[in-house]
Amino acid sequence: MALITWDARLETGHPTIDEQHKALIDAYNALHYAMKQGKGKDELHKVLSFLADYTVSHFRMEEDLMAAHAYAGAQRHKELHADLVAKVTDLVHKLNSGQAMLTLQVMDFLEGWLVEHIQGEDYRLAQALRA
Repeated sequence: MALITWDARLETGHPTIDEQHKALIDAYNALHYAMKQGKGKDELHKVLSFLADYTVSHFRMEEDLMAAHAYAGAQRHKELHADLVAKVTDLVHKLNSGQAMLTLQVMDFLEGWLVEHIQGEDYRLAQALRA
């Protein structure tokens, strides 16, 4: 688990998508700090809930762009979004009910998903939007 540093490798070239990605990375990093500092369950829940909510609104914005531009990869992209939303929603529920803990594995999963999705799916989306 590591902090994610915004740099050129994460830029898609679409200003709105990039700004929202920066906010997602900031939220991930805040979650990382809270976990590393042993913050209480309430603080972790607050940060994770923000991350989950912001992700949903960001995905909605991307999906609106896909629809408006008849993006060919929209169905697969939406499925990836839905899968992450389901996993994060389940995680938040389990954390709230005491059935799960925020672990290094969870943070590694979130980091990997975020970076890979930005560099893959979102980069391709931004390229198509520019074309």
